[in-house]
Amino acid sequence: MPSEPAKYALVAIKGLPMSVDALYTYLIPDGLKSNIKAGLLCTVPFGRKKDAEGVIVALTDTTDCPEEKIRPVTSLGDDEPDMSSLSPDRLSLAIYIRERYFCTYWDAVSLVLPFGKIVSRKINRKREFKDPLSKLERHPVSETVLSAEQQSAYEEMKKGLSSGGVHLLFGVTGSGKTLVYIKLIDDVLKSGKTAILLVPEIALTYQIVSRLYDHYGDDLAVLHSALTKAERKDTFSLIKSGKKKVVVGTRSALFAPVNDLGIIIIDEEQENAYKSEMTPKYAACEVAAFIANRSKALLVVSSATPSFESFNLAENGKIGLSQINSRYNGQPMPKVVLVDLREEVMKGNGTLFGSLLLSEIKENLDRGEQTVLFMNHRGYNTFVSCFDCGEPIVCPYCGVTMPYHKKDERLVCHYCGYSTHVPDHCNKCGGKTMKYSGTGTQKAEEDLSKLFPEARILRMDADTVAEKGSRDEILSQVSRGECDILLGTQMITKGLDFPNVTLVGVLNADTMLFSSDFRALEKTFSLMTQVVGRAGRSEKSGRAIIQSYYPEHRVFRYALDQDYVGFYKDETAFRRMMLYPPFCDICQISFIAKTEEDAFDAAERFEQALRAAQEKSENLPLRIIPAKSTYVPMVDTRPRVRILIKCVDNRAQRKILSEVYLSFIKDPANRDIRADIDMNPSNIS
Repeated sequence: MPSEPAKYALVAIKGLPMSVDALYTYLIPDGLKSNIKAGLLCTVPFGRKKDAEGVIVALTDTTDCPEEKIRPVTSLGDDEPDMSSLSPDRLSLAIYIRERYFCTYWDAVSLVLPFGKIVSRKINRKREFKDPLSKLERHPVSETVLSAEQQSAYEEMKKGLSSGGVHLLFGVTGSGKTLVYIKLIDDVLKSGKTAILLVPEIALTYQIVSRLYDHYGDDLAVLHSALTKAERKDTFSLIKSGKKKVVVGTRSALFAPVNDLGIIIIDEEQENAYKSEMTPKYAACEVAAFIANRSKALLVVSSATPSFESFNLAENGKIGLSQINSRYNGQPMPKVVLVDLREEVMKGNGTLFGSLLLSEIKENLDRGEQTVLFMNHRGYNTFVSCFDCGEPIVCPYCGVTMPYHKKDERLVCHYCGYSTHVPDHCNKCGGKTMKYSGTGTQKAEEDLSKLFPEARILRMDADTVAEKGSRDEILSQVSRGECDILLGTQMITKGLDFPNVTLVGVLNADTMLFSSDFRALEKTFSLMTQVVGRAGRSEKSGRAIIQSYYPEHRVFRYALDQDYVGFYKDETAFRRMMLYPPFCDICQISFIAKTEEDAFDAAERFEQALRAAQEKSENLPLRIIPAKSTYVPMVDTRPRVRILIKCVDNRAQRKILSEVYLSFIKDPANRDIRADIDMNPSNIS
């Protein structure tokens, strides 16, 4: 006999704060019993609302709630099941994210559901299909031929296509890692399964999507934040229906509703962009490992400069490791020269461009070859201050200095987006003379135009790629040879492959060296290695010039030789001694309050509660670094402080953190305090 339908639905409600986030019990009306199931979106009465949105997490026949207090489910999701339901796998993924990343059920559901809400009717269902790949032209491709090193790496990873697991592909820049991806994806498609390939930046999708489209045509789907809502909805539907078998995109593409997943590839796996800074503060590599394990799919993490955490796992045999030590076409790595900017200043050259770099740019222009120039600051000047007292102008919401953007004649906060005109007087001393300091990409572009008026210069930063399609257009111009010099921020340092780029210049390599982030040197080395690797990627040899005021710094010694392993061993010796990742995990807990004193008091209360919980748990190992103000000292005008915890990110540790956190936010004494937990944040300051 068929089993009786369940009586109750356990529902997670949209929009609840963490303090009251839970599964609430609702009666299943007779009219809904035949259609209801876990994973469906629904509306329910909650408090004074008659139609609060929620998701059904489970069905049950028993409850501890008094029967007379249980209200019925109002309705189920609309008539588009692709957009208003979660499969069992998607639901378990949401529950995993909720438990691991200290967020609410709805925060997690919003990640794995295309739109995270019931109403998708606003999109006209009779409109034409919006295909973001419609403008691409497909070119014929020849058979993929791998070098001996590539073939060896491919054969090693191919074994995991039938058994799953995690594998690190460690290959120098220009070693042809993408060709290995294609061979693995080909095998996956032949077996009737699907593939996901993640890239860290939207800018990187241009070249890799063009290349993959040549191979896979209409089987390819692209997902990233620049898609319109209609494009995203259509793409999700085609993926779920099985018409799109290869998904490429940024971090959120990990949640594409693919069927029969065979492989996930994470390109440039060390990049900060794979760690969300918004709730849920998830790490794409961790979530990918969960998805791959559940699907028995292979997870490939790949880079020329792997994260220390991944390389440590590979070194200790906990994940697979394949290495490609030479470039695909047999070309040598670029010749790298380190320039001491102090000597340039002594010669009377106080500009961004050293004499060697200027002569090399001129030589490239004469030969018709292209140049890539990197600097880490956008805007015109990096900050503006009072000439009389030196007081900088800071964002009233974040407390950080605001770069000056000459085009708009405004100061702009690069954290919250607030902008304002330069004031006519100093708020501190009343002085009326402002000093413009530091150089950003806008001023660098202006200076380049004066130095090389005949050169075709393109700038690629967050300002120039704000409009839809602008990223692809800039890169298309470079590819077509319509650009002599590409100047940009970090978005140009990785993944781009232009055969005619033979010179790379790093205008000031010191910008991250002395930050308080323990990963500062790792990030600097990675950045230098990646940007240098943009040069000499075809028949023409490449060269790179790194300019620094601290050329004796050890990170540059390793960067000159492209010696990742040597740098890794050197830096991890320090990390081991000081107990930093990969030898522990770091948890950052931030506190935002009305006053700085309130924020510090809240941090102290949390620390005391955590120490008490540690003692009750047989001294679970953790070290607490006391509270201090953060690099971004305010959030929406409210002061922000943080504590750091060195710990082991396991279930027992997260359980204690979760218990202390929930107790803290439920305490009336903390009613005006906002507390956030971030395990292994990408930036610590």
